[in-house]
Amino acid sequence: MPDVNLTIDGHKVTVPAGTLVVEAAKLVGIEIPVFCYHHKLDPVGACRLCLVDFSPGPPRPQTACTTPVMEGMVVRTQSAMAVQARADILEFELVNHPLDCPVCDKGGECPLQDFTFRHGYPTSRIDGPRLHFKKPIPLSENIALDRERCVLCYRCTRYYDEIAWEQELTVGQRGVQSYITSQFDQPLQSNFSGNIIDLCPVGALTSRVWRFESRPWDMTHTESICSKCAVGCNVTLWQRRGQLVRVTSRENDDIDEGWICDRGRFDYTDVNDPARLRTPRIAGVKATWADALTAVARGIKGKGPKLGISLPKDITNEEAFLFRRLLDGPLRGAKVKMHGRTALPAPLGAGLRIKDIDDARVIVVVASDTEDDVPIVNLRIKKAVSKRGAKLIVIHPDGVDLDRDPRTVHIRNAAGSAAAEVRKLASHDLLQSPGGPVAILYGDGHGSEEMADLAKSCLELAEKVGGKVMPLYRATNERGALAAGVAGWDSLDGVTALLSWGPPPTAGIPSSVKFLASWDHLPRPANEKADVTLPATTFAQRQGSYTNLEGTVQFLRPPIEVDPPLKESWEVLTELGAALGMKLDYAGIFAIQREAAAAIPALAPLAQPPSPEPAPEPVLIGPAHP
Repeated sequence: MPDVNLTIDGHKVTVPAGTLVVEAAKLVGIEIPVFCYHHKLDPVGACRLCLVDFSPGPPRPQTACTTPVMEGMVVRTQSAMAVQARADILEFELVNHPLDCPVCDKGGECPLQDFTFRHGYPTSRIDGPRLHFKKPIPLSENIALDRERCVLCYRCTRYYDEIAWEQELTVGQRGVQSYITSQFDQPLQSNFSGNIIDLCPVGALTSRVWRFESRPWDMTHTESICSKCAVGCNVTLWQRRGQLVRVTSRENDDIDEGWICDRGRFDYTDVNDPARLRTPRIAGVKATWADALTAVARGIKGKGPKLGISLPKDITNEEAFLFRRLLDGPLRGAKVKMHGRTALPAPLGAGLRIKDIDDARVIVVVASDTEDDVPIVNLRIKKAVSKRGAKLIVIHPDGVDLDRDPRTVHIRNAAGSAAAEVRKLASHDLLQSPGGPVAILYGDGHGSEEMADLAKSCLELAEKVGGKVMPLYRATNERGALAAGVAGWDSLDGVTALLSWGPPPTAGIPSSVKFLASWDHLPRPANEKADVTLPATTFAQRQGSYTNLEGTVQFLRPPIEVDPPLKESWEVLTELGAALGMKLDYAGIFAIQREAAAAIPALAPLAQPPSPEPAPEPVLIGPAHP
């Protein structure tokens, strides 16, 4: 696509043809205010706040969010006409706005506040009565709606239609009486509903989990990685006075495009649970770490196949590396089962990347309901279908979320027969049309499929049609644990000693267990009779890294410090190794990363963990107000 040359407020700009004026202005640090426009949604020009004037063109204000650039275009954002037009729009927006900034959770990070200061009239001419609604409306257990604050930008309803393929939100009434409402006044059920909080440019949609907890200037924020599934979405963790008070999305176009699922956004309150375990215990009595780890070592040492180890789904690469060393030494022969692990084998060769789904002409999803297994990959598939015209084939015994599009070809196979259906696709007409690659994504049917056969059939299909495959792991760091050799799939039946790290095994504690060591951050009924209890850190306190389902290594940055007597997990593992008679001598997490990077090719990126970079300050050009 050829480049286009234009001028914006005297600045020469060169951008690809088709670029919208509002995006071109960002390249030279010029702010054009927007409410309805969002770079991940289709432009609609609903709020009219982005008015500018340009030539050639009609002598009236035009919306910068719907106007593509033209060769030789001259855009004026600070002409008298454009400045007054935007100020008028803001005045209209504020006619019925409640101006309850002191109690609004959006205060301090609200575009309406900022735009009013920078682009609005310095004094208000509105002295009439304002429109009132009942407030707040609970849209779900997690989201509150304040209709009085809404500016009817329709970002939330458009997100549901365009991105999530769901129709849970709509507009009630018409004209000045219009308001956002849920369909048939039913609670929102979508696994992606929380994204409308980030999308909302005012305080109309807010988190009930975070409601009235703090202000932006009263928190510190840390860039990290979500721990809830294998996609590896980038998130921002917000901390206040030693507590995790909010989780928000952080855009990484290669992986998440700025979206996160509701598990990642709202499932964090256990970090602040008053019942958190903080001190080791032996038979329910407080103990020192040295005594507790000695007791654990005594209970598990020399058990061999009679020792069972349950690993958490979010074990880090560094923890997995240390644990592998223990399994090669004093814990040799132990049965290992990873919590939440799929039956998928380790990937073979270079596979599909998440961003590659965008350009696929055909997408085949096998043995997985992606909405539940890999939520943000589910949104990427929907984007490829709705915006790029990709053909979608699903092989699954039951109805799945991707069936929402009537164009989806759903092959309902008998459980356990997915591999046979995949082989049939090699001659399917849908896979023969030219125009781009084929993406084959396969899960394990939650244990219903024979995975060696299914993985082989998917790889053979990819080779025949010029495609690539992606195993859909579910456990957070399953791929990293596989690389380290600790992602066990053993049965724990018959073990007499069990080290339960994280939540107890999903099948429960085996009745054969005579010695139980629990290493968890919360007390749980299954662990009440543990012989030894070790307190664990949470994802908000953990250093290290995860490898996501496509093989990308990403680094965790903890927003909350580990206060004694808590210990970081790598410290506990090294001290447990010492109690078992094995020397694991590391000065810190970086030494572990360097050694793991040298020993395991898939973990090579650990050799150079990135340093956090401060966010750049926005450059604003133009007067504060007309």
